Amino acid sequence: IQSVDKNLLIQSKQEQTQALKSLLLTTQAKRYPTLDINLNATRLKDVPTTQLHISALPGLNQPLPMGTRTNLSAALSVTYPIFTGFAISDNIEKAKLKIIKNNLETTDLKRQLYLKISILYANIFTINKTIQATKDSKIAITDSYKKAKSMYDNGLINLANLYKIEAQQYDIIAKLSTLESQKEQLVETLHYITNIKTDITSLPRLDLNMDSGALMRMALMNREDIKALKTGLKIDNKDISLANSQAYPQIFLVGTIKKEGDDLNLNGNGYTNADQSYIGASLRWNLFDGGAIKSEKEAAIYKKNAQRLYLQDYERSVTKDLHHALLTLESLKTIKNATQKELRSAKSYYELTQGRFDNGLISADELSRAIADFADIKAKFEGTKANIFLQKCKIYLLCGATVFMQHSS
Repeated sequence: IQSVDKNLLIQSKQEQTQALKSLLLTTQAKRYPTLDINLNATRLKDVPTTQLHISALPGLNQPLPMGTRTNLSAALSVTYPIFTGFAISDNIEKAKLKIIKNNLETTDLKRQLYLKISILYANIFTINKTIQATKDSKIAITDSYKKAKSMYDNGLINLANLYKIEAQQYDIIAKLSTLESQKEQLVETLHYITNIKTDITSLPRLDLNMDSGALMRMALMNREDIKALKTGLKIDNKDISLANSQAYPQIFLVGTIKKEGDDLNLNGNGYTNADQSYIGASLRWNLFDGGAIKSEKEAAIYKKNAQRLYLQDYERSVTKDLHHALLTLESLKTIKNATQKELRSAKSYYELTQGRFDNGLISADELSRAIADFADIKAKFEGTKANIFLQKCKIYLLCGATVFMQHSS
């Protein structure tokens, strides 16, 4: 379970969180003044001139220079947002909520991986017990074959009975090979998720001592995916606020230190002021946009309503799944008790059958079935134990990854 933090999918989500944190810094920077430097150099084709029109002195109607062909300027400008209709503050809050939402999604991804690990853990344990039961049946059938061979050699049974036991031996060998292959696949899958290659031979103790009401409340309060959906609703609220902010005026304070000239000294060009610094304010207020702002706000409201309804349905689904999981757990406990009794009966029947076969009272076919049934029931009993463990894991995981970690450690 602890190795999930190194899973590549988790690392990918964590990198997304870092990206969102960087975007938050970008958004926060918009609260501060911006400082820009601007350098311009132009070379005009002609010298700028003006024409004087004096009707009494037509000889003076000549072009007069008004500037120079070479013009250089340097400006250092400051722009400060005084009011933007709360857009900057809303965008900052929205960026923070996106980080929270991504962190919750990361934890919920861990919850899903915890479930996959628990399933693999229980399945590997079950298949190990099945392999052990099959090996026990192989030992039993081998012993029976030796006795049957001796009985055949002494003319006590026919060759068909001996062949039936021999065929059962080969069937068990084939079954073991299949089980070993299945186990290897499960171990490899577990290794893929956790980067740990290990075997599972025992189940840890996992108690479930809370009533269904407490579990339901815990699930609705602690499930990371539910929290992520609720955070999404908060983001939708910010989208509505951002749509509203466009109806407000935007006011910026601007100031510039600017020098111009016809060379790099920037001390003027003989026609205009060398120092053209200024300070001012800019106001922009949209009066008509064809209903775009209204439509954007309506879209944000519809989106929020859709998300709210989806959350309500999702919460109902969570409580339904948890209720079904609790019913399944009770059913598995009943199956375990019944299988335990069935196992005792199968063991007694196998011992009785073995004794009857040794005394030549039954056929090899009946003995083979008894051995196979005893092995199957032993595997079924261990598998039921694993399923009970897995079902408890599922119930805690339905309450949230944090809840599961608290109760499984």
